[in-house]
Amino acid sequence: MSAEDRTSNEATSDPEAARAEATAIQDGDATELDAAELDAAVSAAFEQEIAEARRKADENWDRFLRAEAELANARKAAERARNEALARLRRELLTRFLEIADNLDRASAFKEADREALLEGLDSIRREVARVFEREGVSRIEAEAAAFDPQVHDALGVVPMPGLESEQVVQVERAGYLLDGELLRPARVVVGRPPD
Repeated sequence: MSAEDRTSNEATSDPEAARAEATAIQDGDATELDAAELDAAVSAAFEQEIAEARRKADENWDRFLRAEAELANARKAAERARNEALARLRRELLTRFLEIADNLDRASAFKEADREALLEGLDSIRREVARVFEREGVSRIEAEAAAFDPQVHDALGVVPMPGLESEQVVQVERAGYLLDGELLRPARVVVGRPPD
């Protein structure tokens, strides 16, 4: 007979003691079982939370990769559209200048012609260039006899000029232009300065 059986037989002789002992054993076992079950439940809950967190992290990573790919595709599409627009604008502008080139060819064919016809051809070309510039928003900077403005004039030299009250453009070496009111190219000028 084992020790447990003996203890059990001895305890059964006193019913009150046996009942108390059985309750204590059950309570102890229940506490032991409850702790083990609790540990298992906590571990399972943590594992489930970790699995859920990993799943969400994987989903977020996939979303990130998709968003990154979409952004790269959008950048490529924008770059392609920009290049196509620039090529189209360039083609349109050069097409406008082809007519000017044709007029220059016609004018050079008149080498032997009289000077009057040649000058008339050059004036025609100048007017055509002015029309193209006007359509494109290009305007000439009126620099001759204007007050010197370093924002739109590039001074090639300064000469003393009696009779001037302030610095003034006295000679334009190369015309300057504005594009839609903003500087496209400064005018190269010689500036007259009042003597000291």
